[in-house]
Amino acid sequence: MHLPEIDRYGRGTSPLHRLDPRLKLAALFSFLLATALARNPSAAGLSLALALGLVILSRLPASFVWWHLRAPLALGLLLALVLSLTAPQGLFLSFTILLRIGASFLFFLALVGTSPLPETLRAAAALKAPEKLLALFVMSYRYAYTLLDDLRHLQLAMVARGFRERSNLATYRLKARLYALLLLRAHEETERTLRAMYARGFHHLRHGRPAPLQTRKVLAGLPLLAAAGLLLFLNILW
Repeated sequence: MHLPEIDRYGRGTSPLHRLDPRLKLAALFSFLLATALARNPSAAGLSLALALGLVILSRLPASFVWWHLRAPLALGLLLALVLSLTAPQGLFLSFTILLRIGASFLFFLALVGTSPLPETLRAAAALKAPEKLLALFVMSYRYAYTLLDDLRHLQLAMVARGFRERSNLATYRLKARLYALLLLRAHEETERTLRAMYARGFHHLRHGRPAPLQTRKVLAGLPLLAAAGLLLFLNILW
C-alpha cells in the first residue's frame, strides 16, 4: 500500500528546509507546549495562525498536508461533538481543542516534514531523546506500512469471498474479527522481528553524530526559536 511518507518532501529549498533539524525539534517542542497551554479560542487561534504560516513557509504541497491532517481533524470533530453535547461550556471547550489539534499537527508537519527522517532521528538523539522511544518510533513507522498492506490483502480476500460492507451487526462482527486478526499478526511479526534483531547482535540504534552546530546555522534558526519562545510566553500569560 502506497502512503505519503512524512519526509517525502524532506529535501527542498524553502527557509525551513535549510534550518538545522536540532533547532527545528527544539522549536517544535516549544510550539507544542505553547499550544497545549492555550486555554481559550483566541490563544489556540494564534497558535493555528502561526502554524499555518510555517506550513506556507515550508512550501509543502497542500495535498500532502491535507492527507496527514484529515485523520486528526476527524477525530477532533468527533471529540468536539461529544464535548459540545455533554460538558458545561462544551462548545467553547470543543472549539479550543479543535484549534489546538489542528495547530499541533501543522507545527509537526512544517518542522518534521522538512527534514529527511534519518536526520531528524540523529537530531533527536543529539538532543538526548530517550533511546527506547526513538527505537519504538522507528519500528512503528517502518512496520505500519507492512500492517496496512496486510489489512488491504485481508479486505480484498473478504470481498473476493462475497463480503459486502453494510451498516448492520454482521458487518461490525466481521470487521471486529478482521482487526483482531490483524493485531495477532502484528504481535507475531513483532516477535519474529525482535528475535531476528537479537540474533544479529542488536543492542541499540546507531544514529551517528550530527555535525557540530555552526554559528551561522544558529543565527538562521533564531527567528524560529524566538517565535516559539514568544508564543509559549503569551500562552502562559493568556
